[in-house]
Formats: sequence, C-alpha cells, structure tokens
Amino acid sequence: MGKRKATAQVALAAAVALGASACLSDSGSSGSGSGGGGGTKSGDKNVEIVFGFGGDQSKGFQQSLQQFQQQSGIKIKFTEASQSFDTLIRTRVRANNLPDIALFPQPGILKDFVKQGKMTDLSTQLDVNKLQADYVPGTLDAGEVDGKFYGAPISYNLKSLVFYPKKAFAAKGYTIPTTQKQLADLANRIKADGTAPWCMGMESSSATGWVATDWIEANVLQEAGPETYDKWVNHEIPFNDPAVKKAAQDFESLVLADGNVLGGRKQTVSNAFSTSANPMFDNPPKCFLHRQGNFITQTGFFPKAVVADIDNQVGVFQYPGQSADSKPMLGGGDLAAVFNGKDDDTKQVMAYLTGPDYPGYSEKAGFLSPRKDFAITKYQSKLTQQIAVLGAKATVFRFDGSDQMPGAVGSGSFWKGMVAWVSGQKDLDTALNDIESSWPS
Repeated sequence: MGKRKATAQVALAAAVALGASACLSDSGSSGSGSGGGGGTKSGDKNVEIVFGFGGDQSKGFQQSLQQFQQQSGIKIKFTEASQSFDTLIRTRVRANNLPDIALFPQPGILKDFVKQGKMTDLSTQLDVNKLQADYVPGTLDAGEVDGKFYGAPISYNLKSLVFYPKKAFAAKGYTIPTTQKQLADLANRIKADGTAPWCMGMESSSATGWVATDWIEANVLQEAGPETYDKWVNHEIPFNDPAVKKAAQDFESLVLADGNVLGGRKQTVSNAFSTSANPMFDNPPKCFLHRQGNFITQTGFFPKAVVADIDNQVGVFQYPGQSADSKPMLGGGDLAAVFNGKDDDTKQVMAYLTGPDYPGYSEKAGFLSPRKDFAITKYQSKLTQQIAVLGAKATVFRFDGSDQMPGAVGSGSFWKGMVAWVSGQKDLDTALNDIESSWPS
C-alpha cells in the first residue's frame, strides 16, 4: 500500500463533473494492441498525461519535461488527479474521453483497462527487450498481462527498507544485519539493552491497516519467493495459504511480541504511521528500527531537524532475506501506460520518460529512477544514493501486493483484517479466513 493512496481523499464531485463534460467529446474507437484510440490527434504536437500525485512531486514532474517540450516542439497537457486518480481515470474511460498517457500508481487499475481493450501493448511504442535490460529486474512485471507489457515505471519507490538513528546505532555497537536471523538477533540485543527495537504505527485515517499489509507482503516475498507471491496476489492460491500465515506469524514474532515495539502491540493501531519513527531520534532513542518506504525521508515525516541533516542522522539497510545473497525488494511506482497508441508524439514522450536522457526530478519530491544506468550522483543526499544502490542490487522486485489485489480486498478486508488481528479483536486464522472469504468471485 502506497503513502499516496493512504493520504488521498476522494474528490467525487470534481471527477463526475469532468466525466459529464467528457461525454460530449468524440474520442475514437477501441482496438486491441493499439489501445483505445482517443487522446489528442496524431501529429498535432499535443500530448495529454494524467497522473495521480500532487504538491512538489507534481511540480517536479512537470519541470522535468520542460526541456523536452522545448526541443521536440511537443506541448504536454498535465492533468493532475492527486485527490482521486482512480475515480477520475475510470470516469474518463467510461466517457470514452481518453488521455494519451496515464501514470498508474496501482497496476490493478491498469490491468482492468487492459481487459477492456483500452490500453496499448508497449512493444508497439518502445523496445521492450531493451527496457527489460535497462530496468531493475522485476520493475516491469507489474504492467504485464498475458506476456505483454502495458506499463513501465518512470519512478519507483522501495519498501523493503529499515531506517535507524545513525549515531545512536553506532554508539551502541550494533551492526547491519544481512539475514532474517541476524535481524532477529539484533532486535533481541536491542531489547536486552532496555529499549524496544521497533518503532511502528498503523493509524492512517480511513486507510488504517496498510502498514501491516506491507509487512505481510514483504515476508511472503522474502520467505516464499516471487512465484508464490505472484500466485497469492493473483489469488491462484488462497489468501489464507500456509505461506501467508507463516509470514504473519514471523512478523508477529519479530515486531509484535512483548517488548519488541514501542508502546506495545495494541497501541500501534492508534499510533500515527506518519510520525511513528520519530521517537528513534530522541536522546536516548526510544526505539531503533523502522521499516518503511523511502518516501518517509521526505519533509513531513521525520522531524525537521533530522531531515535538514539527514545524511548524518539517518541510516538505512535492506529488510533482509533468508540468506545474505537473497535481496528481495517490495515496492511501488507510477506506471506510464498508453491509451492512444496511434500517435507518434505519444511515442516520443514515452521514449523520453523511460529512456536514459530523462532527468527525473528532485528526490525530495519522491523521485527514484528504475533504470540501472541512472547515475546515483544525480541524487543530492548520500542516503538517497544508498537507497538507489539497494534498489539496483535487489535480486527480485515485486510491486505492492495489496495495490494489485481487487479493491474490496487490497484496500478493504486486508486492511481491516490486519487491524482486527493486531488489536486482538480476531485471532490470525479468523482474520485470514475472513479475508479469503471476501475475495470477489
């Protein structure tokens, strides 16, 4: 589950109004392979991109394409849908008022449109084989349907990361774990020294619960492997499969056991996720470890003084696998996908967004390139450079599972089930069985 989805509020009225006006436009016919048509006219030097982020990220993204527009002569219309991308894009598709390109934060929505014949096979737009060679392994897989690729991330985020207070961690003589056993040993040592090892909060308004779903997903990936993970996400095995139960039990043992999490297990449900890591920067730290996505380093999460001196204050290591050689990475990203597959201008924009010349935007606005050849020196902070290296060295990458599941599960029963289990309202078997029963038929 991504931070954007956790914090966005649905703007139904605006989207419905847009959809109503969109019904008046004639946007072409559907077709397999080349997408649903629509968008701007081919060769008119106009391309529309719809995306679901706002604030500094939106500003940075738009600025990143200024030079391209000047050099190519293509004018890009930026349509921001930060309050509810899902609502806006579905409304426009229903009205057959399709943009040229959309950046999908959730691959499940993209795949819905693929099934409707609205999207374009990227092999008709780009050299997909070259993209696979240039991108971090696995980052293109979230946009794959039946062996064809429909979406490529222009930026991605990493979730299998553990942050810690750099100076206090070193002063205690703690060392970076490279296996799950070493991580458990480290947590036990921190607890033996008199401090709760983990900082954790699950409260996220109406999205409360997604923090725990990320833990389960990370454990399924690193314990059961990518094939089992994919089967679970696609419901080819039941939600309550033994591999999922084990992932939850190991999360419970590592983090939720008595004395392992600051404030205790039940309090995590009401502890705000956005500031739950901050006690590790107290003097002395009240906790030492915080598993979260790289977005947590942006302004608004860690204390301002920490963000201002982030390279000296914050350390990071990858949430480890079963062995030191296993480096599975859970994450997310914004998948660039094409509706209008018959427009040469759209092809040029896609080639630029996914190619080696795309400069990206500030890491402070959340940019992290999925390309292996993106120079880490382009990132200003040493911490971001370190995170980029961890991503590039991942042995496998998988997109956030709950964002790929049907909404009734991924942002519904899965969230609620984790809250009920962590808070003690349900035992684990009941929670998992209830989620399995909720899967749409």
